[in-house]
Amino acid sequence: MQAGERSVGTPSQMLDGAVAVLSMDGRILQIGQAAAEVLGHTPQALTGSLLDQHIHPEDLQVAKQRLRTRAAAPQGSSRRTIFRFRHADGGWRWLEVTARNELDDPGIGGLALTVRDVSDAITLSERLRASEVRYRTLAEAAPVGILQADAAGQVVFANARLSAITGLEPDRLLGDGWLGAVHPDDRARVAAEWRIEPGRDPQPTDFRFHDPEGAGSDRRVLCQRILMEDGGAIATITDVSEYLHTANALRLSEARNEAILDTVAEAILTVDEAGILLGFNRAAEAMFGVPAGDMLWRPLDRLIPLAHLREEGGARLEFAPGQTTALVARDRAAEAERADGTRFPVELSVSASEVEGRRIYTAILRDVTERRRAEAELLAAKEAAEAADRAKSTFIAAMSHELRTPLNAVIGFSQLLEARTDAPSADRRGQQRDCVIAIRQAGEQLLAIIDDILDMARVEAGGLSLAEEPVDLTALAAQAVADLEFQATHQGVTVEVDAAGDLPPMRGDARRLRQALGNLLSNAIKFSHPQGVVTLAMAPAPDGWVELAVHDRGIGMRADDIATALTPFAQIDQSATRRYEGIGLGLPLALRMVESHGGTLTLDSAPGQGCTATIRLPPSRVMTIEDMLASMM
Repeated sequence: MQAGERSVGTPSQMLDGAVAVLSMDGRILQIGQAAAEVLGHTPQALTGSLLDQHIHPEDLQVAKQRLRTRAAAPQGSSRRTIFRFRHADGGWRWLEVTARNELDDPGIGGLALTVRDVSDAITLSERLRASEVRYRTLAEAAPVGILQADAAGQVVFANARLSAITGLEPDRLLGDGWLGAVHPDDRARVAAEWRIEPGRDPQPTDFRFHDPEGAGSDRRVLCQRILMEDGGAIATITDVSEYLHTANALRLSEARNEAILDTVAEAILTVDEAGILLGFNRAAEAMFGVPAGDMLWRPLDRLIPLAHLREEGGARLEFAPGQTTALVARDRAAEAERADGTRFPVELSVSASEVEGRRIYTAILRDVTERRRAEAELLAAKEAAEAADRAKSTFIAAMSHELRTPLNAVIGFSQLLEARTDAPSADRRGQQRDCVIAIRQAGEQLLAIIDDILDMARVEAGGLSLAEEPVDLTALAAQAVADLEFQATHQGVTVEVDAAGDLPPMRGDARRLRQALGNLLSNAIKFSHPQGVVTLAMAPAPDGWVELAVHDRGIGMRADDIATALTPFAQIDQSATRRYEGIGLGLPLALRMVESHGGTLTLDSAPGQGCTATIRLPPSRVMTIEDMLASMM
């Protein structure tokens, strides 16, 4: 042990040196001014604190182990090690710490630590090591041959590219071996020029290498050298023919990449880790409504949050050994913002690339506004189809009852006619007449149901055609009321017709209009109370349309049920014990018949207040005198 190392044994000497005394439990007992300044503190601020508070967490366990080892070592022994310590400015400093066992020295009573800031030296060392690695990496990755020669001109390093150019193994290129691949006619000149005269800068030279594949053609190369401080040189040897081919291929590749980027439908963005935009293709210009010149080298956040273009959760993606590109996300949903401030949904796929520690993110964005709209429409159509299927299923279940009722009447009365063959002649004829009437009514009811089903099938298939002719609405209404006289009488309902003013002649399909009006009257009669009144009001409207309104004072319906009532095969009461019969086609068919004439059908109803169904026929259906005269010819 040197005498200088023992001079730290007194407190007065420690105050001026980069020395500290550490107790067995890791507490700083004494520290000199210089040692405290290394960490940016005063001796008073550090005295009494635990050393653990100042050591980097990654170095803490090793530091404790080293100090325990030193405490167990012989008195006066020392050892040097390097740790990271936190500076008062919040940063970390590399300190070289020499720890000496002075536990048995009554004047010290601890581990004497001598500290020295070596951060700059370590930084330089790491930079040098990184530079050497980078040099080797770049040399091996370079598209040209590289030779490194010493002051005597002997090659000490040759990269793999030169081996490929010459056809010689790397170890055969060392020393003067590389000259063996030079064309014999050029060898003497190259050897002479390779020897560098003092004070003269080496000039570029070109020569030929034998073709390593033996195809009979030589490779012309260009050799350029740079002198080093130690007298050696670094030379690059470029295969000129391959360089030209590579340059042309590179230009073609860049042109092709630019063409692809500018013609793809998706927007392609490239950003760095700070969110600075490096690439912005034409599709991106169109999508965001801003030229690339206004966006490049500027922050991206005005278009889309940077978090969407990076790893989810902020966890940095680690590349596999040798890997420089990896997929970060595929079809990630996000929201972007155009230059005008409008926001729109996008899906994006993101890949990350890393070159020399610099991470670049490339994102492909698709505007999915139309797709989301189509999906919503498809979902709505699916729900509508499912609702229609449910309505049709309910309709089929109800049809068994609606069809069976008239059929049972037909069969029953037919059996009654058969059973009455032995009755007296006059009685038999009267009963037979009643049965025949019942059979006819049941058959007509069954025929009406079937006609409604067929008509709705034609409407849904787009096969409903109109036989247009002049229509007298007053006569048509009277006929529709007469057709329902039996139903109204049977249910004890009175039907009144209120025609306000002269109705103009209309052009349309009389049978379809009578069918539509009849369906409305039938519904009004069916849902009226006994002894109720159904009113059919007809009048020209002030706007030129013609209105036919059927009003009843029956049970009515809720406003929410009107859409159901106008839906084919749907019934408001779909229970097995429903009170009112029907297959749910009357109102939908009336709506389709009226709409085929360019008109409208509206329902106004409330529970217990009855219902008003209004047909409005457009002015284009009103016939002029010229139309009437033309129809008579």
